[in-house]
Amino acid sequence: MNTKELWNNVKEILSRDESIPPEIYNYYISDTQIYTVSDNNCLITTKSEIAIGVFEAGLNEKIKQILKKLTGIEYNISFELEKNINKIPATNNNIDTLIGSDDNSYYDYYTFENFVKGDSNREALQAALAVALDLGKKWNPLFIYGDSGLGKTHLLHAIKNKVDEIYPGTQKVKYLKADEFGKMAMDILNQGHEIIEAFKTSYDKFDCLLIDDIQLLAKRNKTNELFFYIFNSFIEKNKQIVITSDKYPDDLGGFEARIISRFSYGLSIGLDSPDFETAIKILEQKLKQQNNLALFSEESLEFIALNFNSDVRKLEGAIKRLLFLAVMNKKPEEIITLKDVEKAFKNAPLQNNEKITPKKIKQIVADHYNITVKAMMSKSRISNVMQARQLAMYFCRTILDEPYTRIGVEFGGKDHTTVMNSVKKVEKQIATNKEFKQLVNSIRKKIEGK
Repeated sequence: MNTKELWNNVKEILSRDESIPPEIYNYYISDTQIYTVSDNNCLITTKSEIAIGVFEAGLNEKIKQILKKLTGIEYNISFELEKNINKIPATNNNIDTLIGSDDNSYYDYYTFENFVKGDSNREALQAALAVALDLGKKWNPLFIYGDSGLGKTHLLHAIKNKVDEIYPGTQKVKYLKADEFGKMAMDILNQGHEIIEAFKTSYDKFDCLLIDDIQLLAKRNKTNELFFYIFNSFIEKNKQIVITSDKYPDDLGGFEARIISRFSYGLSIGLDSPDFETAIKILEQKLKQQNNLALFSEESLEFIALNFNSDVRKLEGAIKRLLFLAVMNKKPEEIITLKDVEKAFKNAPLQNNEKITPKKIKQIVADHYNITVKAMMSKSRISNVMQARQLAMYFCRTILDEPYTRIGVEFGGKDHTTVMNSVKKVEKQIATNKEFKQLVNSIRKKIEGK
């Protein structure tokens, strides 16, 4: 049985399932396909984002059970939009084919204009826009770090789209996922010397290189040698490089010190989880694009923004689940209320408060001392400002377990020894001053939302 026959059998079973309304099958299931099956992984493509939400919210387990019954194999199932599937073949005989097409049509949506700006991402947005407007002249490399789902990939594609807009045909940009580069490098490294050299020089035609999720190249020494050559070539020729990672450069493991040093040479800037206001804006934008904003009450959006704002994907996932339940259980145009949302997520682990970040810690400590965060970040030697600064550093260390170097960056580029001394001073005061210890515990409770 080939994959097409297998999936047709799955759809036939789903079409006869009485728990699935006919309109759900006709609108969201009938035109899906299996794109690839390898090992225990099955990738299913669909034409609709809402369809992905329907599958993930209510049908994933059902499909796994059907596939196991038909094949005897328990598959890990994933879903993707058809338009996002890159079908360009790769061969070892043609270097230009191997490094991929420069077509950006799959990612036209990701622009600076529709990137939702807030306090959690403002600096990264400004830096990305600055390098797009003046390639190789501002910060090179630009290193953007933060957890998954905060907008790093969006910013990379926004850079490419902006360059294509203002320098049509004259400045060429290459976007690469780090794991894809790793796969290409493995193929290339198995070829002869001439092929390896041709691969290196094939990047000379680009004026800007965008590398997504660089942490995926950790502990791959031969691949990193190849990447390091291309990286250095771009820097030496004043060609722009932008790199994203889930960690600050100094916190990356599995890379040689010389590579880490190169990553840190330009500007490193972080993305935090969206605050409540930014999360609301993101939800409204996503729902407007789907023409579904009118289906949600204001209270329902506030609930989602408060409880799923650790990253954008969780916000989108919450929307998809609610839209699926609305299609299944509500009349057309009937509003999704706060009661509906609470019922939908009654068994889900909720955040109930915003994620603790260095930014949140600094604000709470500054508020306690009745000073501004800007004053805390300054070089002021005024007693209460110094104490607030030291205490905020202490909380970043003890609550978030941030490395001293990362804390130094968060506080305006302070040296890691300065941070260490600040933490030690606070610890000493806690051990010797009962009132100060009570103060620290009181502020800690505010930070942790207790």
